[in-house]
Amino acid sequence: MREIIVLFLVLAGSSDALVKRWNKYSDYNNAGNWGGLNRTPCPTDSINLGAVQPVSVYIQSNLTITELALPMTGEVILGPNVILDFPSSPANSDPSCQGVAPGQLAEFQVQTQEWFNLNNWEVYGSLADAQQGDVSKQVGALDIERIPCSSGGDTTGSYIRDEVLFPQDRTFRVNMGTQPLSLQKLNLAGKAYTSTNPFSDFLNTVSGRSQFNPAADRPTVNIGGSCTDVTGCACGNDAMKTVICAAVQCQDRGLQCDSPPTPQGHCCGICGAVLTIGYGDNFNFQNLQSYIQTQYLQQDKYRGVRTILSKSAVSRAGEVQLVLQDDAPGTQNGQTAAAMAQEVKDTLPAAGLGITAVEVEASAKGTSPAGQTGGRMGGGQIAGIVIGIIIFLVLIVLIAFFISRRSTPLELSLPKMPKMPKMPFNGKKSLTNEFEMGGATFSNPNFDPNSPDHFSLSYSGVEDLGSSKGFNNPMYDNPVEDNPMYSDTSLSGTMDPASVTTTPPTTPDGDPRDSGGIENPIYGVDNLQEVVMDAEC
Repeated sequence: MREIIVLFLVLAGSSDALVKRWNKYSDYNNAGNWGGLNRTPCPTDSINLGAVQPVSVYIQSNLTITELALPMTGEVILGPNVILDFPSSPANSDPSCQGVAPGQLAEFQVQTQEWFNLNNWEVYGSLADAQQGDVSKQVGALDIERIPCSSGGDTTGSYIRDEVLFPQDRTFRVNMGTQPLSLQKLNLAGKAYTSTNPFSDFLNTVSGRSQFNPAADRPTVNIGGSCTDVTGCACGNDAMKTVICAAVQCQDRGLQCDSPPTPQGHCCGICGAVLTIGYGDNFNFQNLQSYIQTQYLQQDKYRGVRTILSKSAVSRAGEVQLVLQDDAPGTQNGQTAAAMAQEVKDTLPAAGLGITAVEVEASAKGTSPAGQTGGRMGGGQIAGIVIGIIIFLVLIVLIAFFISRRSTPLELSLPKMPKMPKMPFNGKKSLTNEFEMGGATFSNPNFDPNSPDHFSLSYSGVEDLGSSKGFNNPMYDNPVEDNPMYSDTSLSGTMDPASVTTTPPTTPDGDPRDSGGIENPIYGVDNLQEVVMDAEC
């Protein structure tokens, strides 16, 4: 029965105003407000509350102090019956202060917290639960609705106006932004503000300036009024969704389903189902809430299903949204909610509530215990991917470099040969037995120094070399067999070196030449052709 009551509170809070409790404090006893100490001050510490910006510090219990510097601007609020003791020789009796050197500086360094950070709020269905602060009694809400719903300066009653609680006996440091805010009621320091002017007056006091927008202009805060639309009211925080979702790490939610749908007004996907419900005439938001409670949530098979019914300012006109989630463990998470969504789709249009259509988007059963990330990656995952890509690119470049080096022929650097000097022959056009090089001469052993520049050669015969002295190339004709000149035995004989004579050649007209020639024995005397070889360098 207790689970059913909690589900009803979730539904009721979606149309009526919820209570949003602030959970970040600028208290003396909050160890996180003391810089890098990670502890509250010890009796022997030198304590400095002298922040430059306005600050409000609430001291809840008695303190033993050696030295205390008060804030330059702001206030120090002592709790009921709190005593500050300044002994001449304080002792560090607290176990966490053992070994702390006397005179260590403890500086109060409270951080300003953002109004639109959903981690700074808790959501409850009633003021009594919010004042108690029991987190187990929190109710579900879309991410943008975890912040107090605000419609800016709207006065038409078309938006939800939530009740806000800043717990009693606490102090705060809040940046509310500069845009107008609209609230149903604001509870602060034990006092309930139900209209605009009294709270505006408070913001202009030392306490107000120290706790809200300490370093900036303060926004207009409209207090009072409520939703008057019977078809439901939107929260009004849709315009701030990007800012709100910046504080969310979806992978931290540890989804273990596949294909999680993302509801309108939520930062991440969910395991379960999102139903978009179209309505027409005679639709009433409260009636739909009651019907879901009595017809579905009281069935044993849907025990543990959590529901959020809402209306979005950015959805199509004539639509509301129903989000279903369950507490099933592991990869089964969301499956009971998905089954209920299908039944709602099949039966709700015929319930006589003015429902015209129901669309369902549900997650699938998880395939890995590791789960999904909800569609957003954290900084560690992004950094890992970037580093992996860089390493991959470096490897590709190195591989390409080594391949190109192996495929490029090696170039050998050989010494260049020096240029040979020109070899003049003393102005002679004929080849002699001596060469002149730079003034030096040397003898050519292939020539007789007494021989003439030209000489004649007489031929008296050709010696038969025989078949053993050569071979016929089958690729060519046989010159010996095919050429009659070579087959003529009359030309056979031997060359007698003694028969080689050098005689001065004559021209056809009988004039002797001034150079020698060679008689060709192959052609005979009658066919003697003169061959004159002039070598000129």
